Amino acid sequence: MNLHSAPQDLPQGRRGKPGRPLGPIAEGTGPAHRAWLEPLRDAIHGRGVTLDELQARTGRDKGHISELLRAVGRYPRWVFVRTVLLALERPGPRCDTMRLRWVIAAQDIGKRTSWIKDCLHEGGARHRTATASAPLDFRAFQQMHRPQYAGYASAFLRRTGLVEKAVDDVFTLLLMLWHDALASENPERFAWPMLRRTVLERAPKENGRPSLVAAAFDTVALDLAPDPIGQVEESMALFRAVGELAPMQRDVVVLLYLCGLDEARAADELGVSAASVRSTARHAKRNLHAALYPDTTTEEEVSGDLDH
Repeated sequence: MNLHSAPQDLPQGRRGKPGRPLGPIAEGTGPAHRAWLEPLRDAIHGRGVTLDELQARTGRDKGHISELLRAVGRYPRWVFVRTVLLALERPGPRCDTMRLRWVIAAQDIGKRTSWIKDCLHEGGARHRTATASAPLDFRAFQQMHRPQYAGYASAFLRRTGLVEKAVDDVFTLLLMLWHDALASENPERFAWPMLRRTVLERAPKENGRPSLVAAAFDTVALDLAPDPIGQVEESMALFRAVGELAPMQRDVVVLLYLCGLDEARAADELGVSAASVRSTARHAKRNLHAALYPDTTTEEEVSGDLDH
């Protein structure tokens, strides 16, 4: 759709208004990006606002605005999107709704949590940087989940400083989006993907997968093994296979067997039922057995949804 390319569709009194037509959204733009971009374009089209007017109202270069609205070039910072959004006459798309969609799209294309957090800071997102001034329900959530979040992060990052920074970034971003978390079906389920994504983007990789091999050196089995070298090799193979599991299966294995949580507590962290944790753990064990002992595993034993 070309904005302003059909003057007959403009509101009464706005027809024939000069302005460079805006081209279509670039091919390859993902659905998450389109989820905030299309409502923004629709709002601009519905008001008959031209690029010249947007330039005047925002103080931004017209070419840059055009690139933003066509999804050309780098993914835009939130402050730019917000500036264009606020330049429209109200009522327009809700800023908080657009902000959440912008975050989801940024995560979808692989933007790091620290980049997203910094963009929201400069973009005037609603937040309180000091935990003491945060809403009471947020502080309760953080106090309840921080130890488990740190345990999960430790399985991948190992170094205390990296673990603390990752968990702090998660809670800072979550605080900015706390209204959205409370409005969601389940705040724990809303928050967990942020933790996973933040930790894994900083974790060492092996063949493109997060590496848990370093955790093999901290196992109880290694401490008690009569043949430590052989046990290291066995443990490394196991943890390498864990890293190859589907995300939810990997998370359940880490929470149950590396963090030492019981099924009920792991379910609380993930925002799912205990039955779902049991089922996921069962599938994970089958898949691990298939990976470690392929010659002794039957097709029936590895049945199950690998993406569970």
